[in-house]
Amino acid sequence: MKKSKVFMEENPMVSDSSKTLRLLMPQWQGGNNPAYYLGAQLLNWLAPHSNDTFEEVPIDRTEEGLGVERGIFARSTLLKQAHAAKGILKKHNPDRVVVFGGDCGVELAPFAYLNDKYDGDVAILWIDAHPDVNTPEHFENHHAHVLANLLGVGDEDFVAEVPKLVNPDKVLYVGLNDGTDSEKEVMKQFDLSVVRPEAILKDSSPVLDWLHKTNISKIIVHFDLDVLDLREFRSLLIANPSTYSSMVEKAPTGSNMETIIRVLQDVAKAYDIVGLGITEHFPWDSYALANMLTRLPLIGDINKTEKPSFNWIF
Repeated sequence: MKKSKVFMEENPMVSDSSKTLRLLMPQWQGGNNPAYYLGAQLLNWLAPHSNDTFEEVPIDRTEEGLGVERGIFARSTLLKQAHAAKGILKKHNPDRVVVFGGDCGVELAPFAYLNDKYDGDVAILWIDAHPDVNTPEHFENHHAHVLANLLGVGDEDFVAEVPKLVNPDKVLYVGLNDGTDSEKEVMKQFDLSVVRPEAILKDSSPVLDWLHKTNISKIIVHFDLDVLDLREFRSLLIANPSTYSSMVEKAPTGSNMETIIRVLQDVAKAYDIVGLGITEHFPWDSYALANMLTRLPLIGDINKTEKPSFNWIF
């Protein structure tokens, strides 16, 4: 990842030759929704071209036989995929990691790797509408557990994937506007810091001021696209076309794209960003179009009469 001129001038010991790994991890089981598989593939396709090292984590696309195990949907499959990502990271030993997901659970292995590699000298910006600190006792989809696991809370086998637990004093929520009662308890337990969407509308100072106080040198960024306002960006789970009108009326206002871009650019000018994960791209229109194409003459099956559904079509 190229550093800004300002950053390079202020950090002469950082080299542009540092190794970056691009990791495509189209994991869908953590959110129990196959649409995340296509969402990750599209993110990777849409991203600017790079000569960085690239790997795709093998993801099981079989839905048959999956169920809740010890309070977590597809627990064994998710652990297997986390192990696969961990193996890729160990093989390449990158200095920086970009992750295209997939559900939020894709962050477990790369964030644990980076926190361990830099001996905890990292701050995590969790840019997300949700806290992701739930536990199996309260919620079965693992994508809502991942930050809790990084902090040492939750299923013991997922926590065991974290060689060095993340320091809660070095975690900042950016754009958070939701959370369950059980998640709020964990947030209170760790006294996790929060910057709400309205606080970054005018400038990035709330984030930069917090980072200055942490006295760290490196940043990891988790960017769940659901932090974006569904009135501007609609490739989100919450923006289901069949319920969109009602959701627009009641959903809290999220962050706009330009605000998030500005915050991350401001951070990158002052700090060394070593990890960026982008997750939970839910391409409703692309899925609907792909289903339609499977039922057209010459390219599909015209005998299909069922309405489009989000099944495996690619």
